[in-house]
Amino acid sequence: MRVLFGWEIGENNGHLRPYLSLLQGLAGRGWEVAVAQRNTSVAAGELAGLGFPVFQSPVCLNEFSGVATTPASHMEIFLGLGFAHEETLTGLVGGWRAILSSWRPDLVLANYAPAFLLAAHSLGIPAVRLGTGFECPPHRPRAPALVLPNAEIDHRLERAEALALRSANAVLRTFGALPVPHLGAVLEGASTLLATIPVLDPFRALRGEEKYLGPLPASTGPAGGGEPPDVFASLRRDHPHGPKVVDALAAMKRRAWVYLPDATEAQCVTTSSDTLRVSRVPFNIAAALASRPAVVSYGGHGLGLTALLAGCPQLLLPVNGEQHSTAKRLADIGVGVCVGQEESRSRLAAGLSRVLDDEKIAASARAESEALRDFRPDQALETAIDSCCLAAATPGGTPELARRH
Repeated sequence: MRVLFGWEIGENNGHLRPYLSLLQGLAGRGWEVAVAQRNTSVAAGELAGLGFPVFQSPVCLNEFSGVATTPASHMEIFLGLGFAHEETLTGLVGGWRAILSSWRPDLVLANYAPAFLLAAHSLGIPAVRLGTGFECPPHRPRAPALVLPNAEIDHRLERAEALALRSANAVLRTFGALPVPHLGAVLEGASTLLATIPVLDPFRALRGEEKYLGPLPASTGPAGGGEPPDVFASLRRDHPHGPKVVDALAAMKRRAWVYLPDATEAQCVTTSSDTLRVSRVPFNIAAALASRPAVVSYGGHGLGLTALLAGCPQLLLPVNGEQHSTAKRLADIGVGVCVGQEESRSRLAAGLSRVLDDEKIAASARAESEALRDFRPDQALETAIDSCCLAAATPGGTPELARRH
């Protein structure tokens, strides 16, 4: 059996690294695994070590007039990434079809990859959608709003769905497949695996039969030496608060481990000290969180969820839409403090002090961790592998597909 994992939209590590354990698990069951990435530098060393072939994902480089700059739904996001323009979408799907024809998978795993799902559908290849709640919105009968609805927003969303469906069906006809009545027939795949928990899913109330796995086992990095940290931070130097956090931790003289993937080795060496360890290589998350340190991040789902299950208080510094969604939910249940990218250095320092020293936040984090103890990564991995095997064994791809020959 062969599987192709594809990631098409989004940046940084969260679209591949959380799922490496699943790909390794499938390989352990005898599957041949390949990966198609938007950014081929992510986990490049791990993938090379595992021997998985890597393809460059087809991505949209065009910009379109008339597309909302602040999307009100995922469909408006997809319009700006190719679905607004038939010729562009034809090129994206054609690129994916070429990769699929080369690798000839029995199953595709799609993370935030709508054109990939459309290509798999056009070829009758079973597809499993995998990701966070935000990355896997329900699409029946249409994608839900990302903003508070009103009459104007409702009209916009109807127009977005109609335009995207028209483009998608034109592409399906081009490649000899029958059109679909709605995009849910394509974009939800044969099944959806939600690598999250209900409290972090912005579309929880709209779910059907999707499975909440919780987190899959984390990929391991080098264990951090010495005493466990009081603070574990995962940021980027180009984050609006990144350098400020590093400066604040250096001044505090608290033991801290800081993961900065966009730093150079020289920057890591010059910034590190007896109490501050800065690395461009991922830390071992189990070692980093074992002592329930304060966790500082930009609100990415993967670390936010892992820290929540570990019982760690969190300082959240979101920038984009999904990060804001995750950060708000964590703050709402009392386990973290959220600081916007435009807020002051003093507000950042106050937030850091709170997650280090506020016993109320620490107690909430411990209580939430205890309440979520049934979400076990090892069990999630077995469920995900079994679901992939079942999907690949289902003949004919997605139920709605009727191929022309």
